[in-house]
Amino acid sequence: MEPAPEEAPIRFVERNNLPLRNTSSCFVKPDKRSIPEEDVAGVSIVDDIEAISKLSSPFNEPNVAFVIEGRKLYVQKEQLVAVSPVFEALFSDKFLEGSKAEIPLPDKNLNNFVRFLRYLCPGFDDELTEDIVHHMLPLADEYQTDGLQKRIEKFLVNSVLSGSDTITSDEIILKILEAEKYNVSDYLDKCITVASRKQFQSLTKSPKFKKISKNTKIKISFKRWDDRDQIYNKSLKVNSQFRAYEEHTKQSRIHAQKQHIVDMADLGRNVESYMQDN
Repeated sequence: MEPAPEEAPIRFVERNNLPLRNTSSCFVKPDKRSIPEEDVAGVSIVDDIEAISKLSSPFNEPNVAFVIEGRKLYVQKEQLVAVSPVFEALFSDKFLEGSKAEIPLPDKNLNNFVRFLRYLCPGFDDELTEDIVHHMLPLADEYQTDGLQKRIEKFLVNSVLSGSDTITSDEIILKILEAEKYNVSDYLDKCITVASRKQFQSLTKSPKFKKISKNTKIKISFKRWDDRDQIYNKSLKVNSQFRAYEEHTKQSRIHAQKQHIVDMADLGRNVESYMQDN
């Protein structure tokens, strides 16, 4: 009986939601003999082996595999170590996994981890989407990938800003809890702004509202307070009777007449445009 052929490396290529496929031909070891000793300008490029190694790293063969849901994802340690202190520790001699060629990750979702690796490793240009980003945030936080975390926060902030009028009370509560859990400060600030415009009953009727931290609830209240003051001040008009009296007496100290009055029509319009009942 002939021995079974060795399993070819699987690189995490999943474009257009296609299943993982064998791409062993993608791995090409750089051949030093193919590198010219001098370039066209007459400057030696062979001396800087370290720089060449970095440039060619996407084409090196993988040296470790993550095992998730029975599938093996072959990667290069060096690429992950460069972007994550958690991976750096995982692959070090201090951990048992550091000497293993295969590392099982039983608690990870295959599809989400494949996408996570594609965002981390060079050679991919995958865009974040609303469906994917909320699965990437926990992984980026767990593995402390600062670059991806910043990219995710920027996406989430823009998402809240662009959809502030359509985000419901239930949705903004979930976003606030997400921002608090993973300490995404700018994202949380934008969520607080949206929450401050919701009607009290719409926002607080959800059982999950109680899970929001006391500090964030206070920020929502103060933001609402400040916005209401601005709306009120915006609706103030100079009292014509006060102006006439001031012109007549040539003095500005008046107690009999108010200097400003509230334009109730303006106040109503401003409050109506500010409040959200969804």
